[in-house]
Amino acid sequence: MEKKTKASWTLNMKVPLEPGIVCHDINRMLDFYVGVLGLQMVADAQTIPELSEKFGATPHGYRIVRLQTPYGERIKLVQPNKQAPSPKPVPKWVFERHGLSYLTFVIENMQGVVKQLRKHGVKMMSEEPVEVRKGVFALYTVDPEGNYIEFVEYPDIAAYRPDLFKSSSVG
Repeated sequence: MEKKTKASWTLNMKVPLEPGIVCHDINRMLDFYVGVLGLQMVADAQTIPELSEKFGATPHGYRIVRLQTPYGERIKLVQPNKQAPSPKPVPKWVFERHGLSYLTFVIENMQGVVKQLRKHGVKMMSEEPVEVRKGVFALYTVDPEGNYIEFVEYPDIAAYRPDLFKSSSVG
């Protein structure tokens, strides 16, 4: 068991973390994240080459679409205006990919999610969700460009994330 250490400094976060996915075909990715997973598009913008080059993103400008989950997290889909990257080969095993390897959606109603994924022909890494710990079910899938997505269902979300369920007393 690893020793937990207390950070001497921490980020002063104002909103939940917003991961970004650089896309080869942003419209195909939108069909998946909005049409299959049900995320909501909240913004669609273009960034000019001069600005995107200035902060090191790309010298050509890009399109960025922000999607939001029902819980409030956002995922950004980004496609450079020129030289869109080619999708990387999808390894057989999730943990064979170096670096950021997958997004996790903590959900309820795993069987409903599985039904929706099957309805849309989404590739799943196992035939059924796997019980990875007592009462905890997980399933990996891939989006249209080979990014892994994990769906996890916990029997008691308050036990898993008690920090989200702290009661505040008024006094």
